[in-house]
Amino acid sequence: MKAIAAILTSLLLTQSTLWAQETPAPARQGVQASVRSSVGLRESIEREAATLAEDPVARSAQPQAPQRSWAGRHPVGLGAMIGAAGGAIWGAAACAGKCNGSDGQTTALWMGIGAGIGAGIGAGVGGIVSLIRR
Repeated sequence: MKAIAAILTSLLLTQSTLWAQETPAPARQGVQASVRSSVGLRESIEREAATLAEDPVARSAQPQAPQRSWAGRHPVGLGAMIGAAGGAIWGAAACAGKCNGSDGQTTALWMGIGAGIGAGIGAGVGGIVSLIRR
């Protein structure tokens, strides 16, 4: 296993010119033929590009202008979500240490009330933002 690794390493470390061979004369003529065929290929590409430029289906496949993000398209929904999260946090903070459940007040109740109020306020702010951006 070590011998195989040593051989592969030595092959990878040697210069590539060491392994290169000189091109025989008949193959050089093939290189000239490939240069001629590349001219034909270039002409073919130009013809195809002209055909695509005239094709209305190909023109309709061009990329459209980028759309706004989800938040840009739905400012009221985003405002409601942010407001609900903020309201829930406010409800939990307002009840921290005071709502032990013995007097009927629980943290979940205050979080729900805060989330509802926050969602309403956030949706209102999102509606105002929507009106301004039009």
